[in-house]
Amino acid sequence: MSTRIRSQTRWLPATAFLAALILSSGHFFSEWVQSEDPADNYLEVLHQADASSNKFLNRQRAELFGLRYRTASTNGDKFRLFHQSADEWIKAGEISKGLLRLDSLLSALPTKERDQIIDVEEALRWSQMIGGLRLGEQQNCVAMHGLDSCLFPIGGSGVHQQPEGMQLAIENLDWSLARSPDRLDLRWLRNLASMALGNWPEGVPEPLRLSPGLFASSHDVGRFRDVAPRVGIATVGLAGGASLEDFNGDGQLDLFVSSWGPMDPVHYFESDGQGQFKDRTEPMGLSSITGGLNITHADYDNDGDADLLILRGAWLGSAGHHPNTLLRNDREKFTDVTVASGLVSYHPTQTADWGDYDLDGDLDLFIGNESTSSEVHPCELFENRGDGTFVEVSQEVGLHHIAYVKGVAWGDIDDDGDLDLYLSTMASSNALYENIGPAAEGERPRFIDITVRAAVESPQLSFPTWFWDYDHDGRLDILAGSYGSFEESMLEGVVADYLGMPTADEGIRLYRNLGDGKFEEVSEKTGIRHTVLPMGANFGDLDGDGWLDAYFGTGQPGLSTLVPNRMFRNAAGKRFEDVTTSGGFGHLQKGHGIAFGDIDHDGDQDIFATMGGAYEGDGYANVLFENPGHGHHWLTLRLSGTRSSRDARHARVQIDVKTKSGPRTIHRVVGTGGSFGASSSQLEVGLGAATEVIAVTVRWPVSGHARYLGFSLDRTYIIEEGKKEPVAVQTVSFPLGGAAKKPPAED
Repeated sequence: MSTRIRSQTRWLPATAFLAALILSSGHFFSEWVQSEDPADNYLEVLHQADASSNKFLNRQRAELFGLRYRTASTNGDKFRLFHQSADEWIKAGEISKGLLRLDSLLSALPTKERDQIIDVEEALRWSQMIGGLRLGEQQNCVAMHGLDSCLFPIGGSGVHQQPEGMQLAIENLDWSLARSPDRLDLRWLRNLASMALGNWPEGVPEPLRLSPGLFASSHDVGRFRDVAPRVGIATVGLAGGASLEDFNGDGQLDLFVSSWGPMDPVHYFESDGQGQFKDRTEPMGLSSITGGLNITHADYDNDGDADLLILRGAWLGSAGHHPNTLLRNDREKFTDVTVASGLVSYHPTQTADWGDYDLDGDLDLFIGNESTSSEVHPCELFENRGDGTFVEVSQEVGLHHIAYVKGVAWGDIDDDGDLDLYLSTMASSNALYENIGPAAEGERPRFIDITVRAAVESPQLSFPTWFWDYDHDGRLDILAGSYGSFEESMLEGVVADYLGMPTADEGIRLYRNLGDGKFEEVSEKTGIRHTVLPMGANFGDLDGDGWLDAYFGTGQPGLSTLVPNRMFRNAAGKRFEDVTTSGGFGHLQKGHGIAFGDIDHDGDQDIFATMGGAYEGDGYANVLFENPGHGHHWLTLRLSGTRSSRDARHARVQIDVKTKSGPRTIHRVVGTGGSFGASSSQLEVGLGAATEVIAVTVRWPVSGHARYLGFSLDRTYIIEEGKKEPVAVQTVSFPLGGAAKKPPAED
C-alpha cells in the first residue's frame, strides 16, 4: 500500500462520508505560537474552538444561531436559524428549550397548502421526535438509572416511568411512517419507543412490528448485572476510553476512564479489595488532566508500574490538532512527561498500540493519525531509547502511513519472533505491514506492505481491530469492525441486518491466519459478519470455557442512532453466537472504551464499558457488568519480563491442560486487547472442563521459549523471565458492591 494519499477518485466518496462524521473544521489563529507545555497548548486550542464550524460545541452553537436569528434579514433565514438553534439545544441536553422552539415553528406553519411545505414539516417533526427520544432517556434512563435502564430489548425496571418523551416521539414517528412506511430507521425507533412505554410488541401496528424472536440469544450465558453504581464507578460522561489495570501494585485491578469533552475531567479509581472503588483522581495529580477519546496503558519505562497514554483530536479534522498526553506512574502519582519524553505532536487521533518492534526490551509506540483529502497527518512510530525518551522513526522504517486511521494493532503474524502491524482505516483499504528485520546489523528493522498478498483489506469503513487466536491453532488471526456504508444510513443498516435483509455494510470481518502469510476471510462462515456500528470493542472469555468472545460498543454521534451494544460468544472456535440479550449486554447508549478483567478475583472476567455520545447532552453513566460465574476452572498469570519489556507485552503463552476427554491447548497473548479500550495485561484464562494444568510455555519477546511446571487449578501465579519456577500468589475473592455470587460448581 502506498504511503501517499490514494488517488482522488478513491477519496471522492470518502470525503463526503467523512464530512458527515467529522462535523467540524475549526482552525488555528495564525498568530498562535506553541508553548513548551503541552497542557498550555491544549487549552489554547480549546479557547480557539470555532462554534460555527465545530458541531460538537452544542451550547455555544445554540447561542450563536440565536444571535444570528435576531439579525437575519429574511423570514426564511430566521426560520432556518431558529430551527438550528432548537436542534443544538437538544444536542446540548437542554431538551425543553429545544422543544419549545420546535413547537413554535410547527405552530407557525400555514394550514393551507401544507403539502407544498411537507419537507419543512418533515424536518421539524424529525427534530421533535429526536427531542422526545432524548427527553425520555434523560428523565428515565439517566435520572432514574437502574439495573435495566436502556438495556435492549427494554423491559422490567427499564420501562419508562415518565412517558412524555416517548409519547412525543411516537406521535412524530407515526406521522412520518404514514408517509414513509418502508423506512427501516423509523420502524426501528417506533418499536423502541413502545418498548420504553412497556407496550411492545402489541403497541406497534402489526405491519411495523419487529418480532421478539429477532433478538433472542441462541445460548444462555447468564445475566451480567451492572454493578457500577454499587461499587462507585458509575460516573456520567461522554464518549471516552477505559484502562483496567493494577496501577498501584497492590494486586487489585484499578480503573482509569476519560470523557472526550475538551474540559471533561478524567477519573482514576482504585479498588479497595473489598468490592468498592475509591476516586483517587486528585491525590494522584490528575485534576488538571481533561479530555481524551481513548486511553491505553503500558510500562514504557520498565519500572514495574503501568503508565497511561491519553489520545485526543479524533473526528475533529483541522480542529483536532490536540497533543496527546503521556502520564508516568510511580504509584504515588501520575506525572505528565509528554514534553520530556519527546512525544509531543499535534495530530487528530484516538488509536495507538505499544510494542517492542526492535526487540531491545523497551516498548515502542505506534500512533495512527487521521488524514483526509484536505489535511495530511502521517502515522507516527516513536522508538523508545530506553532512557525515558522517544524518537520518531516511521519514515525510516517504512511505516509513514497516510490514511484516516481508526485502529492499530501489533502482532506476530508469521511466528518469526518480531511484531508486524495492522492498520484499520476509514474510507480506504486497511493495511498489514510485515516486519522483515534490519537490512544490516545495527540498523532499524524495516516493514513492507503485504496487504494484498495477505488479502486483509476490508472493510473499507473500518474501525476497531485486534489480533487474537480465536480458534486456538497457535496463529494470530485478525478482526476488523465495519462502521457502516456509503450507500445507506447507519441505523438502517443495523435494522436490515436484524431482519436478514441485504445491507451495503461490509460487516465485521474475521480473518483466519493460514500460516503462510495469507489469511482466509471467515466472517460469514463463523457467523460474526453482522452490521453493529462498532466503536469501542474488546475481547475476553465470558463463560470461562477458554474460548475468546467479543464485545462491541456501538453507535454513531446522531441522537437517533440507538442500537444495542453486542456480545458474541465464541463456540469452540467454529461459530460466534449473539448472546447480547441473554447476558443483558444490549445497552442502547453509545459504547466506547471496553475492558475485560477479573476485578473480584473469583476467576471469571467482568466487563467495564465507558458510555456516552459525542454531543454535549448525550452523556451516560459508565457500566460494570459483573460475571455471574459459570463453574469453570481458571488460571491467572502475571508475567514479568527482565530481558523483554517489564510487562511482557506481546509474549505468547501456551497452556496445556488435561480434560476428561483428553488433552487441550489454550493460546493467549499478553496485552490490553482491542484498539478502543484497554483490558488488564494479566492473563485471566478460563480452563473450561480442565482437570489438571500440565504445563505453561511462554515465548518471551527477547529471550524466546521457556516451559514452566507446577501449576494448580484456580490459582494466580507470577512468571518471571529467566526464572524456572512460577510463584503462587495468594488472592482473596470478594463480592462487588456486597452482592455475593454462587460458588463454582465442583467437577
